[in-house]
Amino acid sequence: MSGASIAPALLLLPGIDGTGKFLGEFAKALRPHVEPIVVPYPSDRALGYDELEALVLAALPSNRSYILLGESFSGPLAVRIAARSPPGLLAVILCTTFAGNPFPWARYLRPLAALLPLKALPRWVRAPLMWGSASPRRAPAQADRAIAGVAPAVIRHRIAALLAVDESPALARIRVPTLVLIASHDRVISRAATRRMVDGLPGARLAQIDGPHLLLQSRPTECAAAVLEFMRAAL
Repeated sequence: MSGASIAPALLLLPGIDGTGKFLGEFAKALRPHVEPIVVPYPSDRALGYDELEALVLAALPSNRSYILLGESFSGPLAVRIAARSPPGLLAVILCTTFAGNPFPWARYLRPLAALLPLKALPRWVRAPLMWGSASPRRAPAQADRAIAGVAPAVIRHRIAALLAVDESPALARIRVPTLVLIASHDRVISRAATRRMVDGLPGARLAQIDGPHLLLQSRPTECAAAVLEFMRAAL
C-alpha cells in the first residue's frame, strides 16, 4: 500500500489486563495513518479463549477491511481468528506473544493459577519483568491503573488459560501477511516460545525492537513505524 493514508482499521487485542487502557501512546503514534480500534475484554467475567474468540468475532468490522494485532496474552486469540480467514481480514500482527503455552515447564501448575497473587506483586518485581527497568518508579502508573480495575479472579483465569492454550496447528492455516514484533529484552516470553511460533509462520516478517515485554507501551513510536511499514509493504 502506498500514499500518506492507510485505509484499513487496526484492531488491537490487548494483553492480560484486557482493558486496552495501556495502548493509548501506541494508538496515538499510529494516527492519522491508520485508525486503531481497541477490543476490550470484560474486567469482571472470567472468560477463556473460546469465549473471548466469540467476543472478538462479534467486534470485527463488517463494512471495511482490517488488520488484527494480538498483544501478549491475545496472541493465540489472533492466531485462532486469523486461521478462520474471516471476511475483511488483510493481515495479522503478533506482538511479544506466543501460539502455545509459553511456559511448558509450568503446565502442571495450571490448577494452582487460582492461588497466584499477581495483582499483589510489588512494583519492584513487576517493573523489571514487564517494563524492563530495575527501578519500580520508572514503571508507568497507568500500568497499575489498568490492572487495578480487573478482578483478581479474571487475571488468574487468563493465566490458567494461557498455560493450557496451543494454537500452533492454526499457524499453518493463516493465509494473510503476518508481522511478528519481538522485544529484544523480553523477560516474560522466552526466545524459545517465540521461535516455536515463528517456525510455524515461515512466510512471516520479523521486526525486533530494542525494548522489554511491554513493547507497545515502552516503544510506541518504533512499534508504530514497524507496523506502518509492514502495512505499506504487505497491502
